[in-house]
Amino acid sequence: MLIAHSGDKIHHPENTLAAFEAAHGLGACAIATEVQFSQERTPWCCGGNALEFSPAGISAPLHMLKDRDLRTLPLNTFPQLVEWAQRHRHLEWFIHLSAETLQTVGAEVAIRRLRQEILGSADNFVLLTADLRSLRLARSLGFDLVALQVPSVARCLSVDVVTLAPDYLFIHHASVDCQELPPGPWQWVVYEINTAQGAVHWHHRGAHHILTGNLPLLMRSREASNVYGI
Repeated sequence: MLIAHSGDKIHHPENTLAAFEAAHGLGACAIATEVQFSQERTPWCCGGNALEFSPAGISAPLHMLKDRDLRTLPLNTFPQLVEWAQRHRHLEWFIHLSAETLQTVGAEVAIRRLRQEILGSADNFVLLTADLRSLRLARSLGFDLVALQVPSVARCLSVDVVTLAPDYLFIHHASVDCQELPPGPWQWVVYEINTAQGAVHWHHRGAHHILTGNLPLLMRSREASNVYGI
């Protein structure tokens, strides 16, 4: 499976409905987006540590901004994503909460807020963080699927990770220090891979899925199509 990182960010502003719609149009099976919270604790689809919109005179972390200011920018709220996702139930969503967001907002507040916005079943939403405690909490609050971001392959062999048995493990390609990714009760996602050759290479090394920032290129690739069943 090819996972579109922030949607089709080659042709549209990343983490926007336009980027998600374009990724869907290209045939994506899954999309990953980061969620941050405004000053009023509204969840917004946005990546990075700070917003930079010079024409609007805005340069600040999203959590310091009010909703009224954010609505003037090319951004979308998480509720808007959920509404759009309800019309595309075949898509899987990886919702990333960074360490900074979890610390600023609080893990329980953030996860409860996201779960409240997801109407009914959350079976096509996967919560992604690097924090095991947050993922245990997410499961208790109704997220059936969770993904753990790991800094190394060795981390997956620890007792706490094996006990949690996340559905997915995310790892940066430069952090893999072994020839093959070890099997487990999870599926491996390697990021960020933006070439067809890289996608094929990581498939042979045990990656089940690829997180890519260049979905149009990989969707056009016969090699990537063959190994990821597009």
